Amino acid sequence: MENYHSKQGSQGGKKWAGLLTCQTILLVLIGLLVSISTNQAAAEPLSNATQPVETPEEELASLRLNLSTVLRRYSRLRDDYDSLAQNCSATVVNFKECPEGWIHVNEKCYSFSNDKMDWPSSRDNCTSMGSHLTILQSKNVHEALEKEASRIGGFNNYFWIGLSDREMEGDWRWVDNTTLTNNFWKQCSLEPDNNVSGGVDGEDCAVLESNTHAWSDVPCDFTYRRICQMDAVPITSA
Repeated sequence: MENYHSKQGSQGGKKWAGLLTCQTILLVLIGLLVSISTNQAAAEPLSNATQPVETPEEELASLRLNLSTVLRRYSRLRDDYDSLAQNCSATVVNFKECPEGWIHVNEKCYSFSNDKMDWPSSRDNCTSMGSHLTILQSKNVHEALEKEASRIGGFNNYFWIGLSDREMEGDWRWVDNTTLTNNFWKQCSLEPDNNVSGGVDGEDCAVLESNTHAWSDVPCDFTYRRICQMDAVPITSA
């Protein structure tokens, strides 16, 4: 009888340990989400110090994009937790700064797609993953991404970035509605040239070229691979 009660007690202890593990995982996931939001909010004044003052409309559009990204990432974390909760015996969880297959550059994560879509579909696809088409403001990030584009894309390949002048010709804006400051247009062909050979709508979306390591404007309905971007998840140690 003692062995029976001892066995029952051991099984009960394992069950409670499993439940505690799931609760711990949930708390960690929520903590990561809060950390992402807090870090992004704290970094905002610093980044604005070197950028032109945004209009209320630009600021609102940027906040909406950030909110959408956080909500989608929360949804993905919640789905991951639901999956983990089905097997509470899995006690080891490795949290990485970037999802599997993404590269980490300057506190951001970047993903190069294998399939091809037009620019609007590429934008929506990135958004569905809790990210957005990449915003390239600094030279070191641009150099890191162009090297990766050359490595995986080979010669003469194109990747959509989150830049277009679809709303107003010549007014190039990123997907968070911020205006273009630093640019890496291909100089030898005087890009962006809005070449009429692209059709009646001209060339209103930007690509990163793997062979020239610069940007070109192309028709938005062309199909290319894409570069998605999200914030890296901070990893803290006790």
